[in-house]
Amino acid sequence: MLVAGDKLINPVRPSWRRMLVRVIMICAGSVAILLPAWLPNRPSVPLERGTVELLQTALLAASTAVMIGALSHAGPFKPACRVMAFALAAALVGELEDFISGILGWPFPEAWVVGVLLLAALITIFRHRKIMLRFFGTLGHHASSGLIGSALLILYVFNRVVGSKRFWKATLGTAFSPEIPDICKGYLELLACYLIFIGSIGFAVTLARRSTQT
Repeated sequence: MLVAGDKLINPVRPSWRRMLVRVIMICAGSVAILLPAWLPNRPSVPLERGTVELLQTALLAASTAVMIGALSHAGPFKPACRVMAFALAAALVGELEDFISGILGWPFPEAWVVGVLLLAALITIFRHRKIMLRFFGTLGHHASSGLIGSALLILYVFNRVVGSKRFWKATLGTAFSPEIPDICKGYLELLACYLIFIGSIGFAVTLARRSTQT
């Protein structure tokens, strides 16, 4: 049982219906993110890359919006919700920089904005250490932790290999094309953003449900 203040919170019982919905969402989304690959392509206009970057930005923006929307319903867990909103906003800014600078060719002060957002998250953690420690202690009991953890593994481990030109040169030999690593990297990042989106929804619902039980 989880403790909030001087009251006890019963953990939500496992439900096969919720699990089935999660599985369907993950499978359907994993297939749907390949849709940009079926769009027509012209060598002078990398349409797939622009679409993938736009979808990544949209998913992170939706994740941030979900967490911001959950703030008013999170009750005593509002600091945890705020920290996740800051972290998602920082990820969104990083993706905006890729889209604006990489696709549109416009300069964007990514480092400063990301630094401010992460600093705000750290300040929130230190100001609300008790509730944040309680929240971090229950992360392992929630499926959304696994989804977001999988997304981070894709971004910072698996993507480093599959998105490497040396990997594809060694694999394809003379058939290697410089576009292949970029395409694979873009779609893997899109899958990671989708997993973050599903995980954000799960956390938002959980935090709102816990607040009503306190």
